[in-house]
This record gives sequence, structure tokens and C-alpha cells, in this order.
Amino acid sequence: MIQSMTGFGKHVVQLPSKKITVELKSLNSKNLDLNARMPSTYREKELELRKVIASSLVRGKIDFGLYIENTGDETSAQVNEAVVRQYMKQLETIAKGDDIRLLEMALRLPDAMKTEREDIDEEEYKAIKEAL
Repeated sequence: MIQSMTGFGKHVVQLPSKKITVELKSLNSKNLDLNARMPSTYREKELELRKVIASSLVRGKIDFGLYIENTGDETSAQVNEAVVRQYMKQLETIAKGDDIRLLEMALRLPDAMKTEREDIDEEEYKAIKEAL
């Protein structure tokens, strides 16, 4: 059981296609106050991760950060081509410019990119729990 309440810890786990970073920052406080930042994919596991942290830390204001970076060639984001084409058509009517500039503007607008909801990878989750 850790007794000190002020500190910072960071652990990086490299998996074949992802880099996982776990950060914990703690400040002196009478009670356990845990703030968690994590990708939406892991929100369903938040309570379990909080319990893992609370089993080691008795008190303090704790900031927990979980960051996952894709390092492989795979990505879950794809261009929503129909939406981007429609945006470009509308932009052409109000702003003259070359196609590249219009494409840049269209890609910044809402729903230009679509992402598939990723399921939690068990190997990834195991690595996160070990990092804590």
C-alpha cells in the first residue's frame, strides 16, 4: 500500500500495433478523489480500473490518464466520401478556390470522417491493468 500522497507516475506499454500510456498524478487530500481521463472505448471498464487504483491508494486527489495511440497501419477512421463531396459542392457555390483548398475545408466539417466503434482488446486491457 502506497502511503505518500504527492507524486507522479507514468508507464508506457508498447503492443504490436498500439502504444498505451498510463499516467497517475496525486496530490495531498484527506479523502480519495479520483478523476479519470480515458478513451470512450474504455468507459465501460472505468469502474473496474478505479477499483484497481483505489486498492493501492488510500487517499489523495488522483488524476488518472489513459492514452492509446495507434502505431500500426490500421485505423478505424475513414473518409465519409458522400458527405465530403456534398460539402465541396456547397463550398464551391459560396467560395471560389481550387479543389485542394475546398477539400481541406470540407474535411474539417462535422461528419467528414466516420469511425467504427472499436471493441476492447483483451490483450490491451490486460496490459493496462498490469501498468497500474
